[in-house]
Amino acid sequence: MELNRFIDELFKRGREAGFQDMEVYYVDSDSFEVNIYNQDVDRYSVTNYRGISLRGIYDGKIGYAYSEKFDEEDIEFLIKNAKDNALDTETDVLPEFYAGGNYRELETEVNVDVDTKKKIDDAMKMEELAKTRDSKIDSVNYCLVETGKGKRKIVNTRGLNVEEESGLCIAYLSVVAKDGEDVKSGSRFKVTSNYNNIDFKKIVNEACDEAINSLGAQTVESGKYRVILRRDAAASLLATFSSIFSSDAVQKGYSLLKGKLNTKIASDKITILDDPFLKDAPSSCSFDDEGVETYTKEVIKDGVLKTFLFDIKRAKKEGVKSTGNGFKPSYKSPVVVSPTNMYIQKGSLSYEDAIKRETKALIITSLQGLHSGANPVSGDFSLAAEGYLIEDGKITRPVEQITVAGNFYKLLEDAEEVLSDFELGVPGGIGSHGSPSIIIKELNVSGK
Repeated sequence: MELNRFIDELFKRGREAGFQDMEVYYVDSDSFEVNIYNQDVDRYSVTNYRGISLRGIYDGKIGYAYSEKFDEEDIEFLIKNAKDNALDTETDVLPEFYAGGNYRELETEVNVDVDTKKKIDDAMKMEELAKTRDSKIDSVNYCLVETGKGKRKIVNTRGLNVEEESGLCIAYLSVVAKDGEDVKSGSRFKVTSNYNNIDFKKIVNEACDEAINSLGAQTVESGKYRVILRRDAAASLLATFSSIFSSDAVQKGYSLLKGKLNTKIASDKITILDDPFLKDAPSSCSFDDEGVETYTKEVIKDGVLKTFLFDIKRAKKEGVKSTGNGFKPSYKSPVVVSPTNMYIQKGSLSYEDAIKRETKALIITSLQGLHSGANPVSGDFSLAAEGYLIEDGKITRPVEQITVAGNFYKLLEDAEEVLSDFELGVPGGIGSHGSPSIIIKELNVSGK
């Protein structure tokens, strides 16, 4: 059945079944992925799926149901399951749907419709360039090009009817460098909504340099160190702890920021944005998955906590407006609070100049164990790390087999400088996270 006719009939029968309000969330997605190994296509996949979910308010409670089909019998299936779900649901706030607003147009250019042969050729070339980049590059263990395009549409009985397209392109390369018995890996990636913005040669050079420069790594003496948390490590740490800014975590007591709005919680250097209009970002969007218009907000401004992130339900609990941060992990899922593009705003000092200014410091390039070694409630973390040692303004050697320990809240307070080398990370779940490199006054480092 044609989509609009399906929705009209669904709403008609839903009203007859006793639903006060209803909302449909529809997605249609295409994705492509190719992995290259030794100049052969190791894995190749093309997928397409579409799905529809119904949220309905019945007897003052909200029920959910979803389907991948759009046939006559699916209308009754959705209505019955949403009704049954509502009857089994307990809620502490009366649900409501959004009637629509004024939506700002995205400036992000979506370009993922690239010839399949070109994407395969680009992945092949990326692997070939890596293998011939330096004699110390022993192998390429992962070489991927991925694209995806999706459309979402939200319609409800309060008059909302919006739709939007998005696109995602990822190029990722991981290489292995070898010098005698010493083996190290390095990886780089590019995430964009426009395939033409991928510089494959740059990815190759940076991945190979990282692997080669890590050869000969040793640990350091345990102690307190000044640290440059490199942009990719900083972004992964922000992603791990970003839930502390969710109104859901605050209301449930899972964030220590409760009651701290408009108070100073970080260094003057720290401004954290949730920016749904970030150019060239796949997670950019003009409305959330409840149809609420999005806007750029300063979560932290010059160290002062300015807002939490809200969906409609959590906003009603606080007597405030939704910030446009209600999203679904998939069309099958209920709405959760999530950022769009959350990132630390960059400063003016370059990464290279920052290194020159340091007498002795550590650069942390990667953090491992973020799922098990970080506690988003307390803010504490203890993580295996790798990086480089800076002495007298120069990188003198690579560092491995160290553990960095601290507290995310304290880390925000101890940020002395935010650099200019901003980078957006690979989306994980809902939303994206990014950061420039950050100079931290000190962190506990365990080595030898």
